[in-house]
Amino acid sequence: MDGDLDFGTSMATQHDKIFKQLLRFFLEDFLRLVLPQVLERLDLSSPDFLDKELFAGGPHGRRREPDLLVRVCTADARPLLIHVEIEARASRGMEERLWRYKNQIQARYDILVLSIVVYLKRGRPGVHLETWESSLGPDFPVLRYVSLGLERCRAAEYLELPEPLAWAFAALMDPGPLSRAELKMTCLRRIAGLRGRIDPFLLVDCVENYLQLEPREVAEFELLHAVGENQEVRAVKMTWSETLRAEGRREGVEEGAQTGVRQVLLLQLGKRFGPLPENVRRRVEAIDSLDLLTRLAERLLSAHSLEEMGLA
Repeated sequence: MDGDLDFGTSMATQHDKIFKQLLRFFLEDFLRLVLPQVLERLDLSSPDFLDKELFAGGPHGRRREPDLLVRVCTADARPLLIHVEIEARASRGMEERLWRYKNQIQARYDILVLSIVVYLKRGRPGVHLETWESSLGPDFPVLRYVSLGLERCRAAEYLELPEPLAWAFAALMDPGPLSRAELKMTCLRRIAGLRGRIDPFLLVDCVENYLQLEPREVAEFELLHAVGENQEVRAVKMTWSETLRAEGRREGVEEGAQTGVRQVLLLQLGKRFGPLPENVRRRVEAIDSLDLLTRLAERLLSAHSLEEMGLA
């Protein structure tokens, strides 16, 4: 990956997981960065994450999982659903997708929905309250949502904030007068100061994935390690590497379990409903969540059609 952050195929599939985990763990930080005035009116003591739910994603029946869907309560005990989409880059059609999601979420839960989209690249920098208008004109607003564009924000401003999530976000931002090696070291140094208070793994993981250095920048980064105030960063990076290896071993076990459940599910679907259409087979093969595969297997016990299974 070069100095201009490029989301290739592997990163495009990886960024969802990285940011989903970040926002789940640092939900309060995220809302404070995006909508501090709303955070004051929320009770986040018992968030209920629902983002494994499947929704129809378009006219061809493709089904998607929302990136983050969490049910919370307002200060006066009213339910609220916060829906967050994480986009590698801003693109046309995002508003229509948010509109479809919001309609389906409200139809399923009959709860007020707050929609937020995070753009890792492109997009207007900073936080904005957006309105998407239909072809009927400005008198017929269809959707109001919040956008956060990271790429062109000033990293220095986020590094000064007290929220740890802001320090990880800074890795995706404009470094300003800092070199990319200096920005990475500054992000990690701030995160290293958290040791003993919270597990910094997810924050370090974000910095390591989104601020990857070229060889000449790596040499500069290693020189920065020699500075006394940066010594603690090396220990944090080593802990991150060790945890990553352990996670890799666990993911290997889970991947094997997913493969087994997926094969059994496909076999049972074929026995129950006859030869499977190719689009259904591809949809099941694309599911990479053991929890979702297990729930589909349980649903098969009572479902009378692929439509009831949510696969047609």
